Amino acid sequence: MKTLQIKTIFTILICTTLFLSCSNDDSDGSSGEGDEFLTAKINGADFAASTDPATIIGATITNGILAVQGGDNSGNTISFQVFGYNGVGTYKTADALTSTNQIMYVTISPVATWSSSGVTSVTGIAPGTIEVTSEDGTTVEGTFTFEGYNAQDQTVKNITEGKFKAELQ
Repeated sequence: MKTLQIKTIFTILICTTLFLSCSNDDSDGSSGEGDEFLTAKINGADFAASTDPATIIGATITNGILAVQGGDNSGNTISFQVFGYNGVGTYKTADALTSTNQIMYVTISPVATWSSSGVTSVTGIAPGTIEVTSEDGTTVEGTFTFEGYNAQDQTVKNITEGKFKAELQ
């Protein structure tokens, strides 16, 4: 019995030491520039892709296509694809019927999609803009704005002040 008490006390001491030695500050002293984010205003309301409990932000460049996506913990997502991507620059969506670039906002409840693509150019929706301001082979960063059109209920959502920084997969 005495051995069990000693082991229990020893275990409690080790756990307490480990707990107290951990800092509540997870920063590494940097300015936070390495963090991923995807934020915007949707009809004036804030949207931010989740970074807690997990980062739900991703980006890839494959066969000349840049794809970026960020979702919140409820499953709502902003994503875009740039076809013919060639680095830093400004890319338009829905600027012509043949435009292949697209950007969209998707909600889970209710299930709905507001997009800016070549198809929406015939509805009078303003073209969307994706500006890549930095891309170093490891991360991609920039801004975006668009009017998203929902063909199901013919509504429009204005997505403004979009900013993103994502690690390339």
